[in-house]
This record gives sequence, C-alpha cells and structure tokens, in this order.
Amino acid sequence: MKLLLLLSLIFSYSLFAAANDVSDDQIKILNAVREIAKTIPDSKGETYEDTMSAICLTESSAGKNLIGDFHKNVPLTKASLGVMQVQVQTVRYVASQVKKLSWVHSLNDSQIANRLLTDSEFSARIATHYFVILKNSRKNYINSVSGYNGGMTNMPYYQRVTKNLEDIKELKKEKKLS
Repeated sequence: MKLLLLLSLIFSYSLFAAANDVSDDQIKILNAVREIAKTIPDSKGETYEDTMSAICLTESSAGKNLIGDFHKNVPLTKASLGVMQVQVQTVRYVASQVKKLSWVHSLNDSQIANRLLTDSEFSARIATHYFVILKNSRKNYINSVSGYNGGMTNMPYYQRVTKNLEDIKELKKEKKLS
C-alpha cells in the first residue's frame, strides 16, 4: 500500500513538474494551436484541441524544435517543419483535400517550408486538417494519432502523445491553456 501511495505521489509530481516546465512562449504556441483546432471539426462535429496540443508538445516541444527529420545532403523541404513538424508533401496533400487551402498550390516547396517555419498558425491549421482527415478516414483514435506520425499503429508515438495529453490536462487545470 505504501508503495502504491509513493508511486502515485511520484506520478503526480512528474505531471506537475512537466506542466510547470513549459515556458510562456510554449504556452502561447499551445493556446494558438488550441484556438485553431477548435475551428476545425471532424465529420461528427468533434474538435481536437487537446490532441493537437499534445501532438505539438510531442513533435516540437511546443515550438522549441522547429526542424525535425533533417539529414545532411537532403533538402530542408523534405524535413518535418514548424511547431507541428509537418512535411511539405503533407501540406500539398492537405491542400488537395481542403478547398479553402487550395491557394497553397500556388506556392513552391521552399515557400511552403518557409511558411511552416515562420507561421505557427499555418502549421497548426495544416496539422489539424490533416489529423481530421485521418480521424474521418480511420475512425479509430489510436490509428489517427499514429497516422500523424506516419503509421497505422505506432504505439510508442501514441504513448508519447498520451503522456503529453496528461500534461495538457494539468496546464488546463492550472488555467494556463484555454
């Protein structure tokens, strides 16, 4: 019983510590992601502001790491970019599926990459539409979250997002997130 209590206290402290390690700049990014996610419902009218916030924490630590999957001798346009770590090819796919994003087709790959790196709202909008496309087609939350990171069932990724969902809930409880 004492061990269970100790583990519970350690877990509670780790959530508290993780939630309090988030800077004001990260909170600002997470709130921006949340506001955008609230405006993009799935086919059933559900929005995913908590999920998108957790994905933002998982992918870029809420804006701390804006470039991922970048390797020497590979163009930056092939990397995962921005606060949501979206690839240019994903932006093009989303733009082909969402009519109000058709203007993106007029941009070249470098312009899209630049936009992902410099416009967190654009990154969040593309990412949320992408997640909703996955959610509408997969119907299973685990597969939708896994699909965001390029798989049908990516349990390590899903578990990281789920852990970050707990941090998001703690930040909401502390009234740091809207």
